[in-house]
Amino acid sequence: EWGGSNLNSRYVVVPRGYTQPILLPGGKQGTLFTAQYGYVGLAVEQKEFIAEGLNEVGLSAGLFYFPKYGEYEKYDAAVRDKSISDLQLVSWLLGECSNVEEVKEAVKKVHVINIDPRASTVHWRFADVSGRQVVLEIINGQPRFYENKLGVLTNSPGFDWQMTNLNNYVNLFPGTAPNQQLGNIELSSFGAGSGFLGIPGDVTPPSRFVRAAFYQASAPQQETALETVFQCFQ
Repeated sequence: EWGGSNLNSRYVVVPRGYTQPILLPGGKQGTLFTAQYGYVGLAVEQKEFIAEGLNEVGLSAGLFYFPKYGEYEKYDAAVRDKSISDLQLVSWLLGECSNVEEVKEAVKKVHVINIDPRASTVHWRFADVSGRQVVLEIINGQPRFYENKLGVLTNSPGFDWQMTNLNNYVNLFPGTAPNQQLGNIELSSFGAGSGFLGIPGDVTPPSRFVRAAFYQASAPQQETALETVFQCFQ
C-alpha cells in the first residue's frame, strides 16, 4: 500500500553460504555475515534491504512501516561488530535462523540501529512451519516480542494497540444478520454478509488490520497451499 515513492523493488535470491557486510551509518561497513540457509525475498531501494522473505527451511519474515511508535538504540561504534541495520535484519535472520524461537534468541545478541537517523522505524513479523508467528517491535531501544496468534500485522500503532482495537468490532461475525424487530416493523438484511456491517473500509493501518483479521479468521481453510493461494484472491 506504500504510496510515498518508488521503492525500486526487486526479487532477490540469496544462496546458502553467501557472505555480505552489515551496513552502518556514514556509509561504513561492519561485520560480514554468511547465510546458513538460502532464501528468497523482495528488496527495497537496494538489494541488501530485503523487506519480505522466506528461507529454505520455512522461516518467513517481513518488515512493516512503523512511524512515531518505535525507537531503536543509538548507534555506538564501540559495539559496531554487534550492530545491524533495521533494513538488514530480515536478511540476517533468514540466513541465520530456522524457526521463531531461534529468531528471538538471535535478536538478543545484536543492537538494531538506523543507518539514517532521519528515517522512520519499522516493526517485523516472523513465522515458521509450525504456524507460530511473532511480532517484534523495538520501543525505547528495547526489543519486544508478541505472540501473534491472529497472524495479521499492518503499520502503526503498535501490535498491542491493534489487538485491543479489535474489541471495537465485537459485533461483527461471518454470515448474515438475523431479522430484527424495531417497534412495529421488522428489519432484514439486503443480502448475504450483513454480519460484517460496520467493518472499516478505509486504507489506514488500523482499518486494514481489522479487515485482514476478520477475513482471515472467516475464510474457508483449504487442504493445499495452492488452494489456499486461490482462496486469498477470493
